[in-house]
Amino acid sequence: MADGRRGAALDLFRLAAVMLVVANHTSPLVSVSPLWDFWFTRVLARVAVPFFLMVSGYFLAKDQWRRTGVFLKKTCLLYGAAVLLYLPLNWYNGGYGPAEWVKKLLLDGTFYHLWYFPGVILGVLVARGLLRLGSRTALTAAGLLYLVGLGGDSYYGLTCQLPALEALYGEIFQIFAYTRNGLFFTPLFLLLGAAGVRWSVRTSAAGLCAAFAAMTAEGLWLHGLQVQRHDSMYMLLPLVMVCLFSLLLGLNRGERRSCRKLSSLIYVLHPWCIVLVRGGAEVLGLEGPLVENSMGHFLAVLASSAAASWALWLAWSRRPLKRSNKG
Repeated sequence: MADGRRGAALDLFRLAAVMLVVANHTSPLVSVSPLWDFWFTRVLARVAVPFFLMVSGYFLAKDQWRRTGVFLKKTCLLYGAAVLLYLPLNWYNGGYGPAEWVKKLLLDGTFYHLWYFPGVILGVLVARGLLRLGSRTALTAAGLLYLVGLGGDSYYGLTCQLPALEALYGEIFQIFAYTRNGLFFTPLFLLLGAAGVRWSVRTSAAGLCAAFAAMTAEGLWLHGLQVQRHDSMYMLLPLVMVCLFSLLLGLNRGERRSCRKLSSLIYVLHPWCIVLVRGGAEVLGLEGPLVENSMGHFLAVLASSAAASWALWLAWSRRPLKRSNKG
């Protein structure tokens, strides 16, 4: 049991992935070097969200997609709770008009990190629809959608030089804030996770090192050209993710469900913790170490997010025990 828990590579990597998400929103290395921070938060950390998507796709496919309705219901409930949780910050930031609220709620997320929930909901629906055409056709179609999204993300400054493509992306951005969304971004990673490609650990590790080195070069090249509208999508990101996921599948032994709950809670709560850390630092006169020092800020946000998530998880996990004792 203990060995299986220690070898729960998929569940344990959820915590590493959510730490990268927090890093992406706090820029821990910017005080040291903006270029190193770009690599850490805009290249390395870009594996986090695709990993979460691939895990979802893997487990949905493992059950032959029979629990898709349950998955979508749970995701909608968590998204609804998160929307309510961030209403005060939305109000403080000025809020949205009615039409903008609907657009944010259904497509872009009502706060900057909440895009993931409508993204995964739409992505699952698109992926399931594509799978009716067969797995190969579905992956090909999702790959083509990803390429379209790529042109509106890291390669936008190059693609918009063509008038026809500039007009196309202009229409897309009338609907979506970014091409990193449930149509162009999430279906591919859901389907790659569903495919569950598994090579040997050695092959996966070697492939991951080579692919990530190439993606680093791609990211730094695009950054140098200053053509990125956003930086969530790279040409080599799908290959990096296939190698990473294959490696984790090869190392995976057992499960650790607590990691699933904690990673979800940290993901949802950390922007509130960013606000609270900044406000608390101002009140306590600790802006130097907790805000201006980028690593100190990252660690304070991560620690407070983890502590709040742990407390909520403990409080929630004890509820069924009380009910069972009464029974």
